[in-house]
Amino acid sequence: MTAPTSPRTTRALPAPWLRTTRWLLRMQLTVTLWTFGVIAVVALGAFAVVQARGIEPILSVVQFIRHPGVWLGFTLNLIAALGLIGLHVASGLTRRSFVAATVVVGLITAVVWAVVGALALELEGVVYAAQGWPQVAGEGGAEFDPGAGFAATVVPLALSFAAGQLSGLLVGMAYYRLGGWWATLALPLTVAPIFLVGIGGLDDGQWTLGDLDAPAVVAAVLGVLVLAAAAAAYHLIVRNVPIRHVEA
Repeated sequence: MTAPTSPRTTRALPAPWLRTTRWLLRMQLTVTLWTFGVIAVVALGAFAVVQARGIEPILSVVQFIRHPGVWLGFTLNLIAALGLIGLHVASGLTRRSFVAATVVVGLITAVVWAVVGALALELEGVVYAAQGWPQVAGEGGAEFDPGAGFAATVVPLALSFAAGQLSGLLVGMAYYRLGGWWATLALPLTVAPIFLVGIGGLDDGQWTLGDLDAPAVVAAVLGVLVLAAAAAAYHLIVRNVPIRHVEA
């Protein structure tokens, strides 16, 4: 008689791209936790100093989360593209699963950062209103649209952070595959998503989608198309990239 098989031994393992996704997501979210924790401490410290000295802020502090969010995602994914593709393939996993894992993690992280940033912006608005301070964003000094709210802010933030994530993957993989000279020459293309969508490219550089007017919606749609093109270009670079042999 055949002994019954333990459910533990028959449980199917997750797909290869999903295992890589989980690992990368834990790494990104760990860095996110520390980053936003430090930002929160600095912001609270700045608020305490302002309160103690009776200073009235002239603009939003939380607005500056956009730039570090974009460039942090860029840096993390540049490192991932350069340092993990060889290990991933050497472990018996496919290039396609690497593309799926890195892109999915980048988009999830971008959404998480956008939600946190939009909530922080809303919280700052409550604090500023209670103190009678103007919550001003942008170099032009345009005030936030009082009716914009969370939904209108989180969309451009998510697109901005996703642009940083995808540009990091493109730049890192370009250097891995093309080498220093050609990858450097390709920087205007591989970094383009950041400057087209991530910083100053959405809604003419404004922060929110405002009242969801036609120009803002068109800008958001164009941003999504740029990100889709960046993801497609990344897939084309990775799908048959030669894996470098590293001597022990």
